[in-house]
Amino acid sequence: MPDEFYAQVIFAVLDSAPLLVDPRLARLTTAALRECAPMAPGRLWGYVVLPETVRLIVGPTGEDALAAFVEEVKVRTGERLLEAILRAADETLDVVLRYTPVWGGAIYRVWTPGYQQHVFWTEYKLSNALYQMVQAPVEAGLVEQADQWPYTWIGDES
Repeated sequence: MPDEFYAQVIFAVLDSAPLLVDPRLARLTTAALRECAPMAPGRLWGYVVLPETVRLIVGPTGEDALAAFVEEVKVRTGERLLEAILRAADETLDVVLRYTPVWGGAIYRVWTPGYQQHVFWTEYKLSNALYQMVQAPVEAGLVEQADQWPYTWIGDES
């Protein structure tokens, strides 16, 4: 694999729960992702927040920089989401709460460990990946047209 590449990254809500179907939580996630954009290795080209997952496209980057960025994104988005969920104390708490007496009782987690990545090297494949990412809400049956989904962002040229 070359030293630098583009990557589409997908990380999922714990137990694939549709936590982000809640517009309030989806908006918090998109705000946190926008704040993370300047930290992206290479560039954050875009993202889409779906009910059970977040997809983002970043690069050019290397493996270590990508892993560090994704972990930082998961921490920042997770913290923001947990703060809102704990404050609301509604049924969304059940999605993130795990109880284990061995680890000291209640543990709150939003994201599953790890992430999936699809690596590519050309701008042509980058363009295709961005198109597919934007179409994900349509393919999932969430909207009829991609521009109707409010939780998609494609970065500007600046």
